[in-house]
Amino acid sequence: MTDLNRRSARNLAQRIKMREVKPSEVMQAHLDRIALREPDIGAFQYLDADRAMDRAMAADLQHANGPLHGVPFVIKDIIDTDDMPTGWGSDLYSDRRPVRNAACVQMFLDAGAIPIGKTVTTEFAYFRPGKTANPHNLAHTPGGSSSGSAAAVADFMAPLAFGSQTAASLIRPAAYCGVYGFRPTIHGYPLAGVMGLSPSLDTLGVLARDPNDLALADAVLRGTNPPQAAQFEDNLPRISLMRGPHWMDGSIEMRDTCTRALSAIAGTGAETGEIAHPEIFADLTAAHNTVMAYEAARLRRDEFEKGIPAISLQFQALIETGLEVSEANYQHAKTVRDRAVMILEQLFRDTDALLVPSAPGSAPVGLEATGDPLFSRMWNLLQIPSVAVPFGTNADGLPLGVQLIAPRGSDARLLDIAQWVGSILNPPD
Repeated sequence: MTDLNRRSARNLAQRIKMREVKPSEVMQAHLDRIALREPDIGAFQYLDADRAMDRAMAADLQHANGPLHGVPFVIKDIIDTDDMPTGWGSDLYSDRRPVRNAACVQMFLDAGAIPIGKTVTTEFAYFRPGKTANPHNLAHTPGGSSSGSAAAVADFMAPLAFGSQTAASLIRPAAYCGVYGFRPTIHGYPLAGVMGLSPSLDTLGVLARDPNDLALADAVLRGTNPPQAAQFEDNLPRISLMRGPHWMDGSIEMRDTCTRALSAIAGTGAETGEIAHPEIFADLTAAHNTVMAYEAARLRRDEFEKGIPAISLQFQALIETGLEVSEANYQHAKTVRDRAVMILEQLFRDTDALLVPSAPGSAPVGLEATGDPLFSRMWNLLQIPSVAVPFGTNADGLPLGVQLIAPRGSDARLLDIAQWVGSILNPPD
């Protein structure tokens, strides 16, 4: 029973359904891990171990009729829960107590999953970091803003976690912590009860150690039946490397990781190649910055006006920048986005998924910042689905990885491809 916290959500759900293990045994294994590691990792903003165990013991007595019955999960602290505080990573809201669950939390509860606690987020899911350290090296950042969620999953404290992304808040911490992360097509998952920062960019997402768990969570959040693992023996997906306009801004190890990953995929006999980024893509990061600042300034202006000095200098600067963005510049940035989406859709006629960098490199040293969001900004602006796929470590033992990109609305297909690519890059022992 000692390895239950290292199992996938799908495996745990199956074993619970077959009565091979009890939800309380599963929960105890995770709580034991948390007791051992949380003092060093600092993944949790709020933890009530007794309540989590009470729920698990109640699940022992229930018939397993949900796809996540008895499976533990953790929740980023910008997502409302009716029995735990939700402080948005801000001193302004440290005592905030929502009266109802966010839609995504309720869907997990209805599927039988059991919440362990709330995980650390950066302030307002922006830049000011919380206390969380990278499980692979405590001197390094876990990324942000889904810091605690990525660290908890990576360190075997939970098999599933909710995160979110407005710039690179899910893909980057997944990459830095060596786990899988899925950001669906914009508004693919319900955002009711999730703190907003930039409405045209905000997206709920999921983190897991097993790509099959991403598909399982996806089914729960869409109200569909859990899918079977995709089979590609007779029709391998076409994968193309796109270096992108910021390729040389990343590290050598990042570039090597991407090219090695493509080579490994090519070794299966799959069709691979490279696609040059369209010229307009060089404008997407600036467009993302414009859209995000403009929308955040209007959505979170109240905190800016009432919260100084309780809000960070980083957040103040974001709002001040956004207030200076004109309506004309905002509309122009969205026009650039829409043109790029049309061009990208044409490129996907020749490939099923793009392989791109997930981060500039491995997690930087220090906990005062969460790393550069450069390599996810443009994809987030385009509102398309993406998956972070881990791929080995560097010489210091820090995780490396890549990102898979697909067209809007092709979420299920991308999750299938991510499972297949994951099996190549991370074969079972």
